[in-house]
Amino acid sequence: MDTKEKSRQKEAGSAKGILLAVTGASMWGIMGIFVRGLSAEGYTSYDIAFIRCLLAGIVFFLIKAITDRKVLRINAKGVLICLFYGISAYMMGFVCYGISVERIPVAVATVLMFMSPIWVAVLGVLVFRERLTKQTVVTILICILGAAMVANVFGASGGGMDMIGIAAGVLNGFGVALQIMIPRYFAKEYERDTLLVYGFLGAALGLSFLTDFGAVGMSLQGTNTILVLVNIVGLGILCTMVANVAVVKATEYISTTTCSILSSLEVVVGAVVGILVFQESLNFLQVLGSIIVVAASLGPTVLKKNDGLA
Repeated sequence: MDTKEKSRQKEAGSAKGILLAVTGASMWGIMGIFVRGLSAEGYTSYDIAFIRCLLAGIVFFLIKAITDRKVLRINAKGVLICLFYGISAYMMGFVCYGISVERIPVAVATVLMFMSPIWVAVLGVLVFRERLTKQTVVTILICILGAAMVANVFGASGGGMDMIGIAAGVLNGFGVALQIMIPRYFAKEYERDTLLVYGFLGAALGLSFLTDFGAVGMSLQGTNTILVLVNIVGLGILCTMVANVAVVKATEYISTTTCSILSSLEVVVGAVVGILVFQESLNFLQVLGSIIVVAASLGPTVLKKNDGLA
């Protein structure tokens, strides 16, 4: 294979990785539609997190049982790794997000979550001995600034801020980073799909101790049963299974740092959903922040032809 052909294949792989990362971020961005629907039916953040992980794990398990059964084979060590992955990446992230939004403004909690590109970059240096370029640092900082503007942090009230809420928000961002980094770390031993399947189920197991099954059961027997089921399916399959699988698979084609930066588009998609679905409005700074996030995340990534692989 000549050099030009290798270059074309590498560019095609990079484009595929970008598409997967953007797809995942977009699915996360529409999550608010389904979360609000379930919250209106009395679901707590922990109930919602449990349903997300359980449904995603079961459906992805069934898909792999039909299409690629070898992915489901796992040894005892793998079970422990997947349990650690599910609890540290998904359960910790979801629980910490619930704690943070209860104690600090949602806008601040959202931006703390989008510190994940920083954690990914730091872990890349410490664990994988990657070189952190100035361009990457600048891009990360610009994305976080843009996300803060979209979330209207600069207009949010400073009251109600406490250290527990801030710490939970930071841990949530770290959990989001682990969703990408742990599959990469164990990529030579276990398939990414294997970690995802059992990671989802492991997180559901941990979250089951925080879930109000009585409230969930009652919601499925009420007058809005069909709407509840639509919200559950949308949240568990589209916004969890499809989104997380897309983001993790994107790291096969683009670097984990690039993938994490692209995930910042979730904030922009969420803002658009707020306008179109919930008739919310954006001020000038929020619109400017959206433009900054899109330009900072997509610009260097699309223009850079030779992106390093994970």
